[in-house]
Amino acid sequence: MTAGENSESVEAANNEAPPCFFHPSSPATALCLSCSRPVCRECVRREGFMHFCPRCRPAVKRPPEKTEAEERRRRFEGKVIPWAKPLLIFIIPLMFLVSSVPTGYLLESPGPSFGLQRDLRVVGAQTYDSDGDFLLTAVRLKESYLINHILSLLDKNNETIKARDYLGEDLDIKAEDLVNQAVTLLSQNGATVVALREAGKRVEVKELGALVAFVGEKYPAYGIIEPGDVIVSLNGEPVRGAAALGETISSMREGEELRLGLKRLDKPALDALDKESRVSVPDMSVFLQGEEREVTVPVVYVPEQDRSVIGVVLRDYFSYESDIEAQWDLEGVKGPSAGLMMTLTLLDAITPEDLTGGKKVAGTGEIFLDGKVGPIGGLPMKIRAAQREGAEIFLYPRDNQEDLEGVSTTLELYPVESLQEALEALRSLR
Repeated sequence: MTAGENSESVEAANNEAPPCFFHPSSPATALCLSCSRPVCRECVRREGFMHFCPRCRPAVKRPPEKTEAEERRRRFEGKVIPWAKPLLIFIIPLMFLVSSVPTGYLLESPGPSFGLQRDLRVVGAQTYDSDGDFLLTAVRLKESYLINHILSLLDKNNETIKARDYLGEDLDIKAEDLVNQAVTLLSQNGATVVALREAGKRVEVKELGALVAFVGEKYPAYGIIEPGDVIVSLNGEPVRGAAALGETISSMREGEELRLGLKRLDKPALDALDKESRVSVPDMSVFLQGEEREVTVPVVYVPEQDRSVIGVVLRDYFSYESDIEAQWDLEGVKGPSAGLMMTLTLLDAITPEDLTGGKKVAGTGEIFLDGKVGPIGGLPMKIRAAQREGAEIFLYPRDNQEDLEGVSTTLELYPVESLQEALEALRSLR
């Protein structure tokens, strides 16, 4: 029998088809070319025009054909791999380098700006609503890596400043944090005292000494006094604030020595206070730890300043007592620059006069116990933060006027030297 004859159906060769060898109940449709067994449609294995039974040609499970997408990917990978591997070997270390290598700079950008009324709780006095709002403004600072340094050249909302210019030559971040914790509380207390005085409320201040905020490396106090020390006595007499101590030092002759009594800020106590949601600590003596220790420091005359110094930056360290308590919830806000706006917010809350005039008033500036407004840092970024939050008016220290060079804004800017000037500026807008 030839292959052609084999391919014809059994039914064509005989009038009655034989049964399938494997399924007797089914009629055969072909004969196996190898063993001549009759097979049905289910059993037949076809290869071209030739037929076989399952035993002679078992079914082979073939791999599924690749889809068009898989085939395109295979061809693409074959082309990419030769040059992709060397490129990745170069790119991955480069990405790590630019994103993790510090530059010795800090990245400064606009920080939060928010209304202070909602963060203030007054106890012991009637309060009044306001149609406007006083906004606190802040600056965001973080360590600048190489990628941040590069991107800051393209973004006016980010600027880099040398870490040494901000923290000093020693880069003592722990000391800076300790001082900032205390200064933040003193700023809140100072704002409360000034506002209560302006409103005619009873408030009594007790000077506890002078907080050392900074020590110059090339001056006599360096290595003897540290930031975070509080000078509580001078030659055995209590110190009555930073200004009085500064005047005494200034009037001394070069080579004369000072006997200074020091106490150290209590870091754990200040850290515990940071966890509180609302802060009010009128008695700052609770943060002075241990016994008073005495040191001797010579003074040096500085011709450029025409006065004697020991090389320290001082701040008033004080407590206050009043029938009225102001509690602030300012989580994450550090430093003295919110003082002016906190003063205005509290004064607005405890007096019938609406100082905002129905406007969003932003601003910045340190407030001193005598009502003077002191300079701050980061003014351009604070203006941008205020503008972002929809402020209309911005108050800033007059001593920061030079910082506005090149600053463009839609805000109405008002320089002030004192709380009284700030109040006059606000009242002139009505």
